Amino acid sequence: MTEILFKSADYLTIRQAQFDLHKHILKSPGIDEIKTCAKHLSLWQQKALSCSSEAEIALLMDYRVYAFRPNGFNMAEKYRRLNQNDLCAYDQALLMRMAEARYAVYQVEATNHINAVTVVDVFIKTRFTLIDHQLAKTAEVGRVIASHIIEFDDFTMQTGVLLPLSRAILQADEVINALDRIDEDHFVDYLLNPINTSKVARAIIVASIRLGHTQHVHYPLL
Repeated sequence: MTEILFKSADYLTIRQAQFDLHKHILKSPGIDEIKTCAKHLSLWQQKALSCSSEAEIALLMDYRVYAFRPNGFNMAEKYRRLNQNDLCAYDQALLMRMAEARYAVYQVEATNHINAVTVVDVFIKTRFTLIDHQLAKTAEVGRVIASHIIEFDDFTMQTGVLLPLSRAILQADEVINALDRIDEDHFVDYLLNPINTSKVARAIIVASIRLGHTQHVHYPLL
């Protein structure tokens, strides 16, 4: 496959391609997948899907695309494998990046109000710059956010759903229990592995729903 170079200057093109791929991935009914993901997020009750806000639906879809890994890989990678003969080289390369997206919790340190936000990873204390035109215009310094991020060769961008967090969520039993299971000697390596951060994503989303936080979050669906 021809090597595809993703550059920060092509952000809008990458974002639109991601949006289109999200639609294709989620177009498949995948009833069993949806049911399992809903159970993971405590959104399956009395034998039916139970979402009380659009935010919860968006988080469910985001979890399904990026964090649900029944065979060790997520739905972005599954879609690539099933459709690789029909996908263009660009989409295949982007899906490979999406397959490696990891869930991160980060605090906004600064923004240029144009296209870039400087953030600090709350758990592993690394500082990096997110290329995100919308977030750069709306981000509040000090705000803590969780989302999946993709690390390209020379820049990083978030993908899927942005979930603003509160101190109560970070201190929720679900999140504390997920972090307590991590060996201190391998803490950073653990949280750089997308398979492991899927567990953190699940804990944070469940805590957000249980605490009613998702009732106050509004954004377009994935």
